[in-house]
Amino acid sequence: MSNLFNHNGIKITLLAGLTATLMGCGSSDEVDEALEKNAKFSFVNSLDSTSDFYVDKRSISLGYSGLFDSKNRVSDDVSQNSVGATYSYNYKAINNMVNVGVKESNGNEEKNYDTLKDGDNLWVIAWQSGNDKKISFVNKKKQDQADIFNVRVFASGNYSVAIDGNQATATKSGEISSYMAVNNCANGLAVNGVAIDLCTGDFGKSYLVVVDANGKRVMAQE
Repeated sequence: MSNLFNHNGIKITLLAGLTATLMGCGSSDEVDEALEKNAKFSFVNSLDSTSDFYVDKRSISLGYSGLFDSKNRVSDDVSQNSVGATYSYNYKAINNMVNVGVKESNGNEEKNYDTLKDGDNLWVIAWQSGNDKKISFVNKKKQDQADIFNVRVFASGNYSVAIDGNQATATKSGEISSYMAVNNCANGLAVNGVAIDLCTGDFGKSYLVVVDANGKRVMAQE
């Protein structure tokens, strides 16, 4: 009788433990959706006025509603043609869409959204083409190379690009170029016929350079 009880007791204990495990785990998709992810945003203000940047979880049903609430302001008073602080954004995998907005000191607003991947490290570039203000997302891509300035150009229009006086490529509005090696920081790089001064940077480093038709707006180390 005692042996029978012990034998059955082991069965009951094993069955209860297995049931609890199955109930607690759920599917791998459910587990992944519950995990916390992270992305980083570095805000680039190439607009004509000091601006604030806003970040909020995107809901398909609500769109941009509430984006410019004060609680969503993550980078204050970013001066024109400068880079604000880097913001670390945590989110659940199921909530991987994010709204980003910029509000200028004159009250003008612009917004865009992106779908994130875990570990994204992004430039958030506020820029303008004529009177149109826009926000673009560009993956950071450090590619340092000894003894040169290694640069990528983000342009507000379609411009010719020359290296040491030789036509190298052409920009496309709102897109990032491939890396280009520049030896002469003063006038080795020209966009739309305008020399781009890189001498505030350091040889051996890689940079994002935001330009318009008149030349450099922002230079930021990758």
